[in-house]
Amino acid sequence: MLAEPFIMLHAFDLELLDLGEIAEIFAENTENGDLLLLSGKVGAGKTEFARLFIKANAKKENLDIEEVSSPTFSLIQSYEFKCRKISHIDLYRVKSELELFELGIPDVFDSQITILEWPEILEKENLPRYVRIKILETKKLKKYRNVEVAFFGDGWDDLVGALIGSRYFNK
Repeated sequence: MLAEPFIMLHAFDLELLDLGEIAEIFAENTENGDLLLLSGKVGAGKTEFARLFIKANAKKENLDIEEVSSPTFSLIQSYEFKCRKISHIDLYRVKSELELFELGIPDVFDSQITILEWPEILEKENLPRYVRIKILETKKLKKYRNVEVAFFGDGWDDLVGALIGSRYFNK
């Protein structure tokens, strides 16, 4: 049971360009089997972060993806790359964890990178390893965001090191 993260990082007063650079760090340091849980209010930037992450993965392979659709209505958007598959899943309209299992969503976690928006319905103690990314609007400036990244489980050393090595995060 993973009640507490093994490390938590914070970044303050980020602009959209900053989120793009952070998404690139995630793209460079994640692999199939990684689970990214995106939390925040409506309009905070969860979907935008997911788009930036997917585009950063495409850029790594010299691919051009013009549009990365929000999965709000389709629930799942999947992207196939040479060495990885990414599924962007929006749980906003999913009412229970049972519904998740009926849709077969947890079955895909081990074989690809999964980005989950609105993960609050998940029983996280059943997840052995994941990263929780909270995106919060700042009180003073609406166009800026604060980001909190919490790591659960083992195997995140490269990503933690890259984030700490960037100009954005501190513990």
